Amino acid sequence: MSEMNPYQQPAADVAVARTAGELVLGEPKKITVSDAMGWFGQGKEMLAGNWGLVIGSLVVVMLLNMAVQFIPFIGWLAGMFLMTLLYAGVVKIFYRLDSEGSAEFADLFAGFSENTGPLVILALIQMAVYVVAIIAAVAMVFLVMGFDMNMLNAMEAGQMPQPAAGGAAIGITIALMFVLFVGMGFLFYFSIPLVFLGNMGPGEALGVSFKACLKNLLPLILYGIVATILVAVAMIPLFLGLLLAGPLLAGAYYASFKQVFVE
Repeated sequence: MSEMNPYQQPAADVAVARTAGELVLGEPKKITVSDAMGWFGQGKEMLAGNWGLVIGSLVVVMLLNMAVQFIPFIGWLAGMFLMTLLYAGVVKIFYRLDSEGSAEFADLFAGFSENTGPLVILALIQMAVYVVAIIAAVAMVFLVMGFDMNMLNAMEAGQMPQPAAGGAAIGITIALMFVLFVGMGFLFYFSIPLVFLGNMGPGEALGVSFKACLKNLLPLILYGIVATILVAVAMIPLFLGLLLAGPLLAGAYYASFKQVFVE
């Protein structure tokens, strides 16, 4: 009989510890429409007893975003960086609610001290992509409308310039613009939690996010439609319904990330 060596490493695989900011991520999983609809319920479960914390955090995010917009010339730029860091904090709040059952308001600012560099780079990439997309969209509009002096004169006179192209060309242009901006959404949809919690580089996170969204195209489209309807209904009573819809959607977003990526 062989004796047990007390210094020998265990033969069985040891599970990787799940700690804040370090999740065990795998390849993006394919989910069903039913799974996507279940994200709302999972988000609601995490909010139990924590509505005040999440509502307060999202209100602060909104107020800070509004405040930086008043900074001359660079307000929109500052807002993009600020929102990236604060959204990472919102993800941290739901990560702790999910894994520990509790969170703190200070978690909202975790992006300013954890993985800050990659998040800032992600914001820079996002800004560059948005600028390129806007330029491309404007160029497509000019091509369809027919960019000439008559068009400029009509715009200066407050008149709607007549398109040089026919209806088919306009339809194709609108479809291309839609695909362009949906593709942008796919790039950035999962990028913040992948960088902040998954410790991915910004470039890798963008590629993985796009792959995951493309892999789950139908569930995400239907989820987006339901989420849009929820927001529209929540806005009816003087926008007060957003105090409930906002936290629910934030929880559903974390639930989507967890189900698609976490092993």
